[in-house]
Amino acid sequence: MIKVYPAVFHQEDGSYWVEFPDIPGCYSDGSTLEDALTNAQEALAVHLSSLLDHQQPLPAASNLASIIPEDGVTSYVSCNPDKYCKKNKAVKKTL
Repeated sequence: MIKVYPAVFHQEDGSYWVEFPDIPGCYSDGSTLEDALTNAQEALAVHLSSLLDHQQPLPAASNLASIIPEDGVTSYVSCNPDKYCKKNKAVKKTL
């Protein structure tokens, strides 16, 4: 399942950090904009997969136009949290 959330990319001291306004506690960074985007996709996927593993609802994604950062640039970030979800299955073993 592909999920898309808005992110705010901030430039600071020659590197970038990323926050997701709809997902408290989900942040990422990178030395270049490309690294920041790649790391943001992974951070988002891991955070969402953790919510799914704990059977918590995923937050609704805001419209990109409704997010106006004081500094930084907004963009959508997509990910596939399924590949990070735990596939635990109970196995009965009789010894």
